[in-house]
Amino acid sequence: MRLLLIALTLSASAAFGQTTTRIVDLTTQNGESSLRVPKAPCDLVRTVNWAYNGSTLQLCSDLRFWLVSGTSCTDEPSGTFKELPKVSSSQLANIRSGTVSFQVSDLPGFSTGTNPVACPAEDREDEYRLCASIKLPGGTFGTECGSGTFQDDEITVTYDAKAPAAPTLASVQGLDSALSIRVDPPSDASELNVKIERVDGAGSRTLTQSADQTQFRVEGLENNVTYRVTATAVDAADNESVASEALEGTPIFTKGFFDRYVEANGQEMGGCGAAGVGLAGGWMLAALGLWLSSRRNRS
Repeated sequence: MRLLLIALTLSASAAFGQTTTRIVDLTTQNGESSLRVPKAPCDLVRTVNWAYNGSTLQLCSDLRFWLVSGTSCTDEPSGTFKELPKVSSSQLANIRSGTVSFQVSDLPGFSTGTNPVACPAEDREDEYRLCASIKLPGGTFGTECGSGTFQDDEITVTYDAKAPAAPTLASVQGLDSALSIRVDPPSDASELNVKIERVDGAGSRTLTQSADQTQFRVEGLENNVTYRVTATAVDAADNESVASEALEGTPIFTKGFFDRYVEANGQEMGGCGAAGVGLAGGWMLAALGLWLSSRRNRS
Protein backbone atom coordinates (compact mmCIF):
# COMPACT_ATOMS: atom_id res chain seq x y z
CA MET A 1 0.00 0.00 0.00
CA ARG A 2 2.81 2.39 0.89
CA LEU A 3 4.54 1.69 -2.47
CA LEU A 4 1.29 2.44 -4.32
CA LEU A 5 0.93 5.78 -2.54
CA ILE A 6 4.52 6.71 -3.41
CA ALA A 7 3.93 5.80 -7.06
CA LEU A 8 0.74 7.89 -7.21
CA THR A 9 2.51 10.84 -5.59
CA LEU A 10 5.41 10.72 -8.06
CA SER A 11 3.05 10.42 -11.02
CA ALA A 12 0.98 13.39 -9.85
CA SER A 13 4.16 15.42 -9.29
CA ALA A 14 5.36 14.60 -12.79
CA ALA A 15 2.04 15.63 -14.32
CA PHE A 16 2.05 18.85 -12.33
CA GLY A 17 5.65 19.58 -13.37
CA GLN A 18 4.70 19.33 -17.02
CA THR A 19 2.33 22.26 -16.67
CA THR A 20 4.72 24.51 -14.75
CA THR A 21 8.08 23.84 -16.46
CA ARG A 22 8.98 25.35 -19.82
CA ILE A 23 9.16 22.33 -22.08
CA VAL A 24 10.03 24.13 -25.32
CA ASP A 25 12.58 26.94 -25.25
CA LEU A 26 13.43 29.24 -28.19
CA THR A 27 16.33 31.71 -28.28
CA THR A 28 18.09 33.66 -30.99
CA GLN A 29 21.76 33.08 -31.81
CA ASN A 30 22.52 35.98 -29.43
CA GLY A 31 20.47 34.43 -26.64
CA GLU A 32 17.62 36.94 -26.99
CA SER A 33 13.87 36.56 -27.42
CA SER A 34 13.52 38.78 -30.49
CA LEU A 35 15.27 39.45 -33.76
CA ARG A 36 15.07 42.04 -36.52
CA VAL A 37 15.44 41.22 -40.20
CA PRO A 38 16.29 43.68 -42.97
CA LYS A 39 14.42 44.21 -46.22
CA ALA A 40 17.09 42.56 -48.35
CA PRO A 41 18.45 40.22 -49.48
CA CYS A 42 15.29 38.14 -49.57
CA ASP A 43 17.26 34.88 -49.28
CA LEU A 44 18.98 36.06 -46.10
CA VAL A 45 18.74 33.24 -43.54
CA ARG A 46 17.91 33.79 -39.88
CA THR A 47 18.44 30.95 -37.39
CA VAL A 48 16.83 30.31 -33.98
CA ASN A 49 17.89 27.76 -31.35
CA TRP A 50 15.35 25.35 -29.86
CA ALA A 51 15.57 23.08 -26.83
CA TYR A 52 13.14 20.38 -25.68
CA ASN A 53 13.22 19.88 -21.92
CA GLY A 54 10.44 17.32 -21.49
CA SER A 55 10.31 13.56 -21.10
CA THR A 56 10.68 11.36 -24.20
CA LEU A 57 8.86 8.36 -22.70
CA GLN A 58 5.60 9.36 -24.39
CA LEU A 59 4.88 12.18 -26.82
CA CYS A 60 1.54 13.02 -28.36
CA SER A 61 2.71 15.10 -31.33
CA ASP A 62 5.70 16.31 -33.29
CA LEU A 63 7.55 19.48 -32.31
CA ARG A 64 6.23 22.01 -34.83
CA PHE A 65 7.56 25.40 -35.90
CA TRP A 66 5.87 28.10 -37.94
CA LEU A 67 5.90 31.83 -38.70
CA VAL A 68 2.70 33.80 -38.22
CA SER A 69 1.62 37.40 -38.78
CA GLY A 70 0.60 39.30 -35.68
CA THR A 71 1.59 39.54 -32.06
CA SER A 72 0.95 36.09 -30.55
CA CYS A 73 1.17 32.35 -31.16
CA THR A 74 -1.57 29.74 -30.70
CA ASP A 75 -1.22 26.04 -29.89
CA GLU A 76 -1.35 25.12 -33.56
CA PRO A 77 -0.81 27.11 -36.79
CA SER A 78 -3.72 29.37 -37.74
CA GLY A 79 -4.33 32.59 -39.63
CA THR A 80 -1.67 33.70 -42.11
CA PHE A 81 1.30 31.45 -41.40
CA LYS A 82 4.25 29.67 -42.97
CA GLU A 83 5.07 26.24 -41.54
CA LEU A 84 8.75 25.36 -41.08
CA PRO A 85 10.42 21.92 -40.88
CA LYS A 86 9.29 20.00 -37.80
CA VAL A 87 11.02 17.55 -35.46
CA SER A 88 9.18 14.24 -35.19
CA SER A 89 8.32 12.66 -31.86
CA SER A 90 10.62 9.73 -32.67
CA GLN A 91 13.54 12.10 -33.31
CA LEU A 92 13.04 13.77 -29.93
CA ALA A 93 14.06 10.53 -28.26
CA ASN A 94 17.63 11.24 -29.38
CA ILE A 95 17.68 14.94 -30.29
CA ARG A 96 16.93 17.34 -27.45
CA SER A 97 18.06 20.58 -29.09
CA GLY A 98 18.78 22.05 -32.51
CA THR A 99 18.08 24.99 -34.80
CA VAL A 100 15.28 26.12 -37.06
CA SER A 101 15.93 28.55 -39.92
CA PHE A 102 13.95 30.71 -42.31
CA GLN A 103 14.57 33.20 -45.09
CA VAL A 104 13.23 36.74 -45.23
CA SER A 105 11.00 35.68 -48.13
CA ASP A 106 9.43 32.99 -45.88
CA LEU A 107 7.68 35.61 -43.74
CA PRO A 108 3.89 35.31 -44.05
CA GLY A 109 2.46 37.79 -46.51
CA PHE A 110 5.47 37.40 -48.79
CA SER A 111 4.97 33.72 -49.56
CA THR A 112 1.34 33.01 -48.64
CA GLY A 113 -2.10 34.57 -48.90
CA THR A 114 -4.31 35.62 -51.78
CA ASN A 115 -2.27 38.76 -52.49
CA PRO A 116 1.34 37.96 -51.56
CA VAL A 117 3.67 40.93 -51.09
CA ALA A 118 6.76 41.08 -53.27
CA CYS A 119 10.05 40.81 -51.40
CA PRO A 120 11.66 43.15 -50.58
CA ALA A 121 8.79 45.30 -49.36
CA GLU A 122 9.93 48.90 -49.05
CA ASP A 123 9.19 51.41 -46.30
CA ARG A 124 7.32 49.14 -43.90
CA GLU A 125 7.83 47.62 -40.47
CA ASP A 126 5.81 44.46 -39.77
CA GLU A 127 5.74 42.17 -36.74
CA TYR A 128 5.64 38.37 -36.80
CA ARG A 129 6.14 35.48 -34.40
CA LEU A 130 8.23 32.35 -34.78
CA CYS A 131 6.16 29.75 -32.89
CA ALA A 132 7.04 26.33 -31.47
CA SER A 133 4.52 23.90 -30.02
CA ILE A 134 4.24 20.28 -28.88
CA LYS A 135 1.36 18.34 -27.29
CA LEU A 136 2.23 16.40 -24.15
CA PRO A 137 0.25 13.70 -22.32
CA GLY A 138 -1.80 14.59 -19.27
CA GLY A 139 -4.31 12.99 -16.95
CA THR A 140 -3.81 11.62 -13.46
CA PHE A 141 -0.78 9.56 -14.40
CA GLY A 142 0.53 11.95 -17.08
CA THR A 143 0.06 9.37 -19.84
CA GLU A 144 -3.17 10.41 -21.57
CA CYS A 145 -2.69 12.23 -24.89
CA GLY A 146 -6.35 13.20 -25.13
CA SER A 147 -6.23 15.29 -21.95
CA GLY A 148 -2.72 16.69 -22.40
CA THR A 149 -1.84 20.33 -22.93
CA PHE A 150 0.33 22.14 -25.47
CA GLN A 151 3.72 23.46 -24.38
CA ASP A 152 5.06 26.31 -26.50
CA ASP A 153 7.36 29.28 -26.86
CA GLU A 154 7.81 32.11 -29.35
CA ILE A 155 10.30 34.60 -30.79
CA THR A 156 9.34 38.09 -31.91
CA VAL A 157 10.41 38.71 -35.52
CA THR A 158 10.35 42.26 -36.90
CA TYR A 159 10.64 42.88 -40.61
CA ASP A 160 12.24 46.31 -40.75
CA ALA A 161 12.35 48.12 -44.08
CA LYS A 162 11.67 51.58 -42.65
CA ALA A 163 14.64 53.93 -42.55
CA PRO A 164 15.32 55.95 -39.39
CA ALA A 165 14.86 59.70 -39.33
CA ALA A 166 17.81 61.82 -40.41
CA PRO A 167 20.20 62.85 -37.64
CA THR A 168 20.94 66.48 -36.83
CA LEU A 169 24.36 68.11 -36.99
CA ALA A 170 24.64 69.95 -33.69
CA SER A 171 27.99 71.62 -34.39
CA VAL A 172 31.01 71.66 -36.69
CA GLN A 173 34.09 73.32 -35.19
CA GLY A 174 37.35 74.09 -37.00
CA LEU A 175 40.58 72.86 -35.37
CA ASP A 176 44.20 72.68 -36.53
CA SER A 177 44.08 70.39 -39.61
CA ALA A 178 40.90 68.87 -38.22
CA LEU A 179 37.18 69.30 -37.58
CA SER A 180 35.24 68.49 -34.42
CA ILE A 181 31.70 67.36 -35.26
CA ARG A 182 28.82 66.57 -32.91
CA VAL A 183 25.75 64.65 -34.15
CA ASP A 184 22.33 64.22 -32.51
CA PRO A 185 21.07 60.76 -33.63
CA PRO A 186 17.46 59.51 -33.82
CA SER A 187 16.36 57.08 -31.12
CA ASP A 188 16.44 53.95 -33.34
CA ALA A 189 19.95 54.53 -34.75
CA SER A 190 22.67 51.94 -34.14
CA GLU A 191 25.39 53.62 -36.22
CA LEU A 192 26.22 57.11 -37.48
CA ASN A 193 27.98 57.99 -40.73
CA VAL A 194 29.59 61.40 -41.20
CA LYS A 195 30.63 62.52 -44.68
CA ILE A 196 33.21 65.30 -45.07
CA GLU A 197 33.80 66.73 -48.55
CA ARG A 198 35.71 69.77 -49.80
CA VAL A 199 33.40 72.42 -51.17
CA ASP A 200 35.64 72.65 -54.25
CA GLY A 201 34.94 68.96 -54.96
CA ALA A 202 38.59 67.89 -54.65
CA GLY A 203 37.95 65.01 -52.24
CA SER A 204 35.77 63.48 -49.53
CA ARG A 205 35.76 60.82 -46.83
CA THR A 206 33.24 59.07 -44.58
CA LEU A 207 33.61 58.07 -40.93
CA THR A 208 31.39 55.56 -39.08
CA GLN A 209 30.86 55.28 -35.32
CA SER A 210 28.38 53.71 -32.93
CA ALA A 211 25.30 55.85 -32.32
CA ASP A 212 26.29 56.30 -28.68
CA GLN A 213 29.53 57.98 -29.80
CA THR A 214 28.15 61.26 -31.09
CA GLN A 215 31.41 63.25 -31.15
CA PHE A 216 33.56 62.89 -34.30
CA ARG A 217 37.11 64.24 -34.75
CA VAL A 218 38.30 64.25 -38.36
CA GLU A 219 42.08 64.55 -38.67
CA GLY A 220 44.35 65.16 -41.65
CA LEU A 221 42.39 67.99 -43.25
CA GLU A 222 43.85 71.02 -44.98
CA ASN A 223 43.85 74.31 -43.10
CA ASN A 224 41.98 77.29 -44.58
CA VAL A 225 39.92 74.98 -46.82
CA THR A 226 36.15 74.81 -46.27
CA TYR A 227 34.52 71.40 -45.90
CA ARG A 228 30.84 70.49 -46.16
CA VAL A 229 29.62 68.00 -43.54
CA THR A 230 26.51 65.77 -43.62
CA ALA A 231 25.43 62.80 -41.47
CA THR A 232 23.19 59.74 -41.87
CA ALA A 233 21.82 57.24 -39.33
CA VAL A 234 21.74 53.44 -39.75
CA ASP A 235 19.39 51.23 -37.72
CA ALA A 236 19.80 47.62 -36.51
CA ALA A 237 18.38 46.27 -39.79
CA ASP A 238 20.92 48.26 -41.87
CA ASN A 239 18.38 50.79 -43.12
CA GLU A 240 20.08 54.13 -43.77
CA SER A 241 18.39 57.50 -43.37
CA VAL A 242 18.52 60.40 -45.77
CA ALA A 243 21.33 62.86 -45.16
CA SER A 244 21.06 65.57 -42.56
CA GLU A 245 21.13 69.23 -43.46
CA ALA A 246 24.70 70.23 -44.28
CA LEU A 247 26.99 72.40 -42.19
CA GLU A 248 30.36 73.82 -43.19
CA GLY A 249 33.60 74.06 -41.25
CA THR A 250 37.13 75.32 -41.94
CA PRO A 251 40.25 73.95 -40.23
CA ILE A 252 42.58 76.76 -39.08
CA PHE A 253 46.20 76.80 -37.98
CA THR A 254 46.39 77.23 -34.22
CA LYS A 255 49.53 79.10 -33.15
CA GLY A 256 51.30 77.94 -30.04
CA PHE A 257 53.41 79.96 -27.60
CA PHE A 258 56.65 79.49 -29.55
CA ASP A 259 55.05 80.67 -32.82
CA ARG A 260 53.76 83.84 -31.14
CA TYR A 261 57.14 84.41 -29.43
CA VAL A 262 58.98 84.24 -32.77
CA GLU A 263 56.51 86.62 -34.40
CA ALA A 264 57.19 89.10 -31.58
CA ASN A 265 60.98 88.88 -32.28
CA GLY A 266 61.53 87.21 -28.95
CA GLN A 267 60.00 90.10 -26.93
CA GLU A 268 57.47 89.90 -24.14
CA MET A 269 53.94 90.04 -25.56
CA GLY A 270 51.97 91.50 -22.63
CA GLY A 271 49.25 90.04 -20.47
CA CYS A 272 49.60 86.86 -18.47
CA GLY A 273 51.96 85.41 -21.05
CA ALA A 274 54.33 88.35 -20.61
CA ALA A 275 54.33 87.93 -16.85
CA GLY A 276 55.28 84.30 -17.28
CA VAL A 277 58.14 85.18 -19.66
CA GLY A 278 59.38 87.94 -17.33
CA LEU A 279 59.47 85.64 -14.33
CA ALA A 280 61.27 82.98 -16.30
CA GLY A 281 63.83 85.52 -17.58
CA GLY A 282 64.40 86.90 -14.09
CA TRP A 283 64.96 83.42 -12.70
CA MET A 284 67.54 82.69 -15.40
CA LEU A 285 69.43 85.95 -14.68
CA ALA A 286 69.46 85.19 -10.95
CA ALA A 287 70.84 81.72 -11.62
CA LEU A 288 73.53 83.20 -13.87
CA GLY A 289 74.51 85.67 -11.11
CA LEU A 290 74.87 82.90 -8.54
CA TRP A 291 77.04 80.88 -10.92
CA LEU A 292 79.38 83.84 -11.59
CA SER A 293 79.60 84.60 -7.84
CA SER A 294 80.56 81.00 -7.06
CA ARG A 295 83.31 81.08 -9.70
CA ARG A 296 84.80 84.28 -8.18
CA ASN A 297 84.73 82.73 -4.72
CA ARG A 298 86.60 79.64 -5.93
CA SER A 299 89.20 81.80 -7.69
